Order: sequence, then C-alpha cells, then structure tokens
Amino acid sequence: MKAVVHYERWKETIDKAPEESGVYLFKGEKGKYIYIGKAKNLKNRLKGHLQATKTDPKEQRIFTESQTLEWITTATDYEAFLLENELIKQYKPKYNVRLKSGSGYPMLVITDDEYPTVLISRKYGEIKGEYFGPFLPSRTARAMKDLIHKVFKLRTCEPMPKRSMVCFDYHLGLCSAPCVGKINKKEYKLDVKSAKAFLSGNVKTVLSQLYDRIGEYTQKMLFEKAAVVRDQITAMENLVKKQDTVGLPIEEADIFYFSGKQVLLIVVRGRTVVGKQFLQLKQQGIDENFTDKVIVEYYSSGNYIPPLILVNSPLSEKENIKKWLSNKKSQPVSIDNSIPPQIQNFIQRNFTYTDTTALKEKFKEVFGFELPNRIEGFDISTLQGEYTVGSCVVWEDGSMNKREYRRFKVKTVVGVDDYASLREVLYRRFKKYREMEDLPLVLIDGGKGQLSQGLAVKEVLGLKGLRIFSIAKKEEVIYTDDGKEVHLFDQQPLLKLFTQIRDEAHRFALFYNRKLREKGALKEVLDQIEGVGKKRKEILYRTYKTVDNIAKASVEELEKLGIPQRVAQNIKEYLSK
Repeated sequence: MKAVVHYERWKETIDKAPEESGVYLFKGEKGKYIYIGKAKNLKNRLKGHLQATKTDPKEQRIFTESQTLEWITTATDYEAFLLENELIKQYKPKYNVRLKSGSGYPMLVITDDEYPTVLISRKYGEIKGEYFGPFLPSRTARAMKDLIHKVFKLRTCEPMPKRSMVCFDYHLGLCSAPCVGKINKKEYKLDVKSAKAFLSGNVKTVLSQLYDRIGEYTQKMLFEKAAVVRDQITAMENLVKKQDTVGLPIEEADIFYFSGKQVLLIVVRGRTVVGKQFLQLKQQGIDENFTDKVIVEYYSSGNYIPPLILVNSPLSEKENIKKWLSNKKSQPVSIDNSIPPQIQNFIQRNFTYTDTTALKEKFKEVFGFELPNRIEGFDISTLQGEYTVGSCVVWEDGSMNKREYRRFKVKTVVGVDDYASLREVLYRRFKKYREMEDLPLVLIDGGKGQLSQGLAVKEVLGLKGLRIFSIAKKEEVIYTDDGKEVHLFDQQPLLKLFTQIRDEAHRFALFYNRKLREKGALKEVLDQIEGVGKKRKEILYRTYKTVDNIAKASVEELEKLGIPQRVAQNIKEYLSK
C-alpha cells in the first residue's frame, strides 16, 4: 500500500518556518535523521520540497518516513553550508548523497623525519609530511609505495630503529639501511628529493643531480651504487616521456565528470592522468544540488585538495564550496567548468556510459518488475575437484564495477560437486545481503539445477525480497524464480546484458582457479628441493610466480633474496633437470 503524504499537516508546520538562512532536519522514529538540507530562505525551500512530493517518489518517502521537522537559523548562507556539512557527516541521514568509500582514497606521504620514509594515509593531514595522490584504484597506492622502496630505497621500518646489522629488506634491495649507516644523510636526502619529484611528476628538477651522482659513483668504482641511480634515472625519464605524450595544459587538478548519476573522477598530477575511477554512491539522495553534494562528500572524507577542481556540471553552491575548500587547504582553490579538450578526448576514448533507459523498459516489459541498479553474477570453476573456486561479479548502473568483485575459495566440498560448491559460495555471499537496504538481482551461470541451489540458500537465510535468475549457455535462456523461461535471442538488449555478466563471472572464476593451480604447482615442485622450506617457498612465489621464471633466475639473483648459495644452487640444479 502506497504511503500518503499528509500535505496539510506538513504545510501547517512549514508555514511556521522563518524566511532566513539555515539548516533543516527531517527526523523519523526514535529521532533517526531522514534528510538534512540548507537554504538561504528556509520557508521557501521547504515549500519547494513539499510541492515536489506530488511528482517525486524520493521526496514522498522523506515526508512519509519523517515524524518531525526542525530547523536551525544561521547568520549567513556560508554558516548554513558549514553546519549542513557537519551535521550530514555526524548523522549520515538516509536520503542524503553518500559515497561508498567511508574514508578518503589512499595517498602516499613522504614523512617529515630526519630520514623520511613513505607511508599510506587515507586522511589528508593525519601524518606530518608531504602528500601525493590520491591513488585510483586504491591498490595502486600499495604498488606505488613498493616501487618507491624498490627504486629510491627509502627506509621500510617505521619508526626507524637502531640496529647493529642490516635487515632482510636491505638484502632485497628495498631499503638503503640508514639505521646502520649504510648511506649518509646527504645521499639519503637526494633519494627523498628524487622520490618526491617522481610522485609529483616534476622530475626534471632532479635529473641533473642524479646524473652528477652516477658520474661520481662511476669514478669511485662504486658500480653497485651507480646501478641503483641508473634505475632511478630510467624510471624518471620514462615518466617524462609519458608526460610529453599526454601534454595536458594543467599541472595539478581533480576533474569530476558527471553523466547522469555516474560520476567519473580523473586525477591529474604533473600534467599526467595518474588516476581515474567512477565514484560509487552508497545512496544517491534526492536530486537537489546533486553535483554539489558529491564534491562536498568527497572532500569531507579526507581526500587531498588540489589547487584546481574542474567540473562539467554547474555548481549551485560554487562560492561556498570554493571558500570552504580554500580554508581547509589554507591556500586558494579554484573551481572551473571548462574541461580541456585533451581530457574530453581521454574520457571518450577510455569510458563508455551505457544509457539504460531502453534496457529498463525492455526488462520491465519482459519480467514485470523494475531493473535493479545492481546485478551480481556467480559462477564456479574447478579442475577435477581441485582448486574449486567461486566468483561474484557486479554490474551496477550500466557498467561492470570491478571494485565490487569478490572471489571465494571453496572450503567445505571435497571432489567434484558443483551444486554443493555453489551453495557454499552463495551462502557466504547472501549472508552479506542481510546488511543491505536494496537487494541486487542474482544471476547464476547454469540452468534450473543451479537456480534451485540459489532458491534453497535464499530460503535458509530468509531473504524474501531477493530475486534470482539463472542463464543456460548455448540456448541463452533465462530461468526466473517465478517460473518464467525467457529466450534471450528474441530480446537483444537483455541478451547483451545477461551474457556480459555471465561471461565476466566465468572469466573471473577461471582466472582465480588458474592462479591457485599455478601457485600449488610451483609449491609442489619446490617441496622436492632440499633447503627450500615454507618461508623460502613464499618468497620465491611472491617474486617469480612460476617455475619458468625461477629457472631463468641466476644463482646471484636468488642470493639477493636471502637464499643461501648452496640452496640457490640446489634450486638451479633441480630445475635444470
């Protein structure tokens, strides 16, 4: 039964609102916050909300789920902007825009120490030092941190200890060991300066110093140290080549590109695109000032604020946002709506946004309910009952969302039993659904048998609102939980949607299965070699991944990993056979 907005009761309340700037708060049962907004004129803005309930379902839900309406007046519009932002952060109202990432994206920090190191932080300013990033996707922050240690040898310990002998990371070539005096302060400072230049993209300022250093080391016949500097120069020169190729007219900026309800963030540092990612919304909120809310939410999460922000949609709170960001950064921040042609071309080449309007119409026509914003696809992969794994891939708002993919190593099933393996994977995943407000549509690779496994798990967990489909290969038939059989060759938009999800689930499961098989095969081989125990197996796998790669490594290279010469020779001798 559709909830009814008690229009006259709310009108009577809103008529009492002042015609001043301030913040208004809709509250539901037990004082739970439903929606928080701001306005230059509270009465006029609230009247607009009430009027919108005649056509907007989200506005209707705000009023039907709320029991009280409160407001706080402020001296200025900017004070109202600040107060709204703080209250939304504190109370997380149901219908305000929120990003899925509760904290900021990872940044790298070169610390302010006597011998600085590089750390990862998700909140700008929490660690004392110079910040670089953010890194999108998040996993690139760890990869970049590892690269900084490998190329520039910044210390890996935090805090820096006092030692009498070098640690294992020094032997791996990840640290220059300032803790035991293996490098003097002057040399270490140039390594830090080089790492900062590399992260910022401004490498030309230190290249000449590095060339001087390599000449100095060569003259003194310190060839090992010269080789380290050569690697640093190579990394920087490759970065310069990349910058020259891209040739962006802006030095440093965050670019927000809005397409419908999808938001693409592009991070530019040192005239180069260093990160790109669609921002995932936990809840979209009502459409009022959507662009403003996304940007405020993003920088409220602790993300680094660059001197320039470019947005392809107009901001209704542009001046307030600019003032707020400038105060947070303690430096002027500019906001502009003109995105350079190079970035426009980059977006067109690298990202396609699927307009789901026609797809939604066809889906409802065929299945009788609205196309969910999220579909999760599942598949099982095994090799004769060994290394059995499951995959979960996610289609969301028109495209595959790889950040949300999940993989499962099947733990309770012995031998070949696809149904039991599927039940385990679905049970582990469906348990998470009990925490979700909006359930996805589930798509299982298989026929009626696979569908029945999903329905059994659904019943056990009591997920009454969950819809489950399965898709049979070759015939390309969808089997639904309410008994329909839909032949997709007759429904081209649906064929493209469901086969894309099914094929991606299959690819992702197969990839994980192969990865486990390769790791298992490598460890089985290493088990046969005298002197290679659990720790050395892990080091070899992490470094080389395959038997072939280990076979190509020299004894000297293996020794650098901390493997004794005798054991390294055993490895080479065994693999040569």
